Amino acid sequence: MLGNVLDKVLHEDEELIYEESKNREAVQKEKSGIDTKVIVFSIVIFLIALAPRLYLLFANDIQSPGWYDDTFHHWQIAYLTKTVGLGQGFLRLWDFKGMEFFWGLLHPLVLIILFAISGSVNIILTRLLSIFCGSLAIAFLFILVRRYFNFTAALGAAIFATFMPVVLYSDTVGMQEPLALILILGALLLYPKKPIFVGVLLALAGMVRADYWIFEAGLFFVILLTKQKFERKALFAIGWIVPTLLYAKYLLNYTGNAIYPIYWNYLASVKGEWFADVPLPPGALQTQFISRIIFVVGLLGAILMLVKRPRYYLLFLFGLGNLFVLGFMLGFGAYIRGYVPRFWIDRLFSWPYTFTGVVISSVFLYYLPIKAHVRYIVSLVGWMVLIAVLLLSQLSWIPINKYAREARSRYLSERNLAASVASYYKEGTILIPEDRPPFVYFLVKDHGIVGAKLLGQMFDPFFYFKEDPFSDWQKYRETLISWLKNYNVRLLVVYKDRGRYQNFIKNEPEMFRVLNNPAESIQIYEVRPE
Repeated sequence: MLGNVLDKVLHEDEELIYEESKNREAVQKEKSGIDTKVIVFSIVIFLIALAPRLYLLFANDIQSPGWYDDTFHHWQIAYLTKTVGLGQGFLRLWDFKGMEFFWGLLHPLVLIILFAISGSVNIILTRLLSIFCGSLAIAFLFILVRRYFNFTAALGAAIFATFMPVVLYSDTVGMQEPLALILILGALLLYPKKPIFVGVLLALAGMVRADYWIFEAGLFFVILLTKQKFERKALFAIGWIVPTLLYAKYLLNYTGNAIYPIYWNYLASVKGEWFADVPLPPGALQTQFISRIIFVVGLLGAILMLVKRPRYYLLFLFGLGNLFVLGFMLGFGAYIRGYVPRFWIDRLFSWPYTFTGVVISSVFLYYLPIKAHVRYIVSLVGWMVLIAVLLLSQLSWIPINKYAREARSRYLSERNLAASVASYYKEGTILIPEDRPPFVYFLVKDHGIVGAKLLGQMFDPFFYFKEDPFSDWQKYRETLISWLKNYNVRLLVVYKDRGRYQNFIKNEPEMFRVLNNPAESIQIYEVRPE
């Protein structure tokens, strides 16, 4: 009897991916239509997951997404694309840092839609999007785990993902991973009955960020090797290949590289082009060693899933593939040079921790109980294990809150800088450092200075000079002055140690007048290029 059950679990065809049941009538209902109870429970799970996430948002400063400066960067790309980029070309993303195509296309487009619908550009929209998607992902996960295992395991996995601090906190900060997650899990929900939609959702996930392009491409090729009917695999392939090729052509047109996000996210990071070749910081060696173990676990686990092909293998391949990629980048790549002490509570571990909850729930709330003679007692022990791990994880709130408090002071300084600059602004364009998205946000939100009136310093004429312009100033001065005039630059916000601008000011002192305290690390100048 037990052998038959395990054989069914390990070798059941993808067409029969529903929960074991002795009730033949219930099984037939699940085959033929949507189970109303599952929908009701999923909505309840969604609302339960949503509640603590909304509480975290409104109980703290909604303008301060913890230590995630990248939240402001994503906002900046979406906002500048809406106000500047779309006027420059079809779906032309825009950014002061030149990284508009680095992250992906879909997230800024969704934010632009939210900006248009709401009439607001408040960063709370970015955070609400990730909260909604994170909560919906937990509901999707509940349905999937119930389908592959049972209700008890699904409930355990959902509870773990709902209250695990790193997952909970990461869902509130406004990053783009939750959007990609609902697309991947949504595709798994529709598999195998809606093959063309499965392909489309996987392709869209790849447009959110580079690592999800890797994950969904892996799932694509694995699905192509299944024993599905040719017609279904053909529809699935069309659903994935068409949008993926269109996206690659789009990237090729604007960047010259059809896999631009993958190239810069992985090849550059792994090769170390973004990191100084310096000794690893304290704690990095231990993390590197642990990451190599994670890499091995992910690799061996993925191989096991591909060989055994249990009915839940696609969900587990997604989890194990994440471990594999993360372990490789940190264990063998140069990415480890960017190690910081809060590494283990970072959003990169949100899905791995969620997947850990799935594994614990499936083992202790499904597999062990079906092997036991007294299932009730074993299930009770399983719940105790799950709750114990979840309670232990609550200790991570200590460093999370610590780093969030420290980050908030930085955002307050950015808001103060924006207020100071805005107090001097009368007309024209403000030339700003390209690497301060929080500053840009507060200029726009608090003071109504629109994106078209802001100009990043990254793409100034200095980047196109083949020699030092200050070695032959008369040869280059007119080019720089004309550039300031063409963009009607009236304020310059510049780092005190940014050499090219300080030399510019020294060579043309009558053109610039310092407005703030010259001792400040960031200086504000009135510009008079006439």
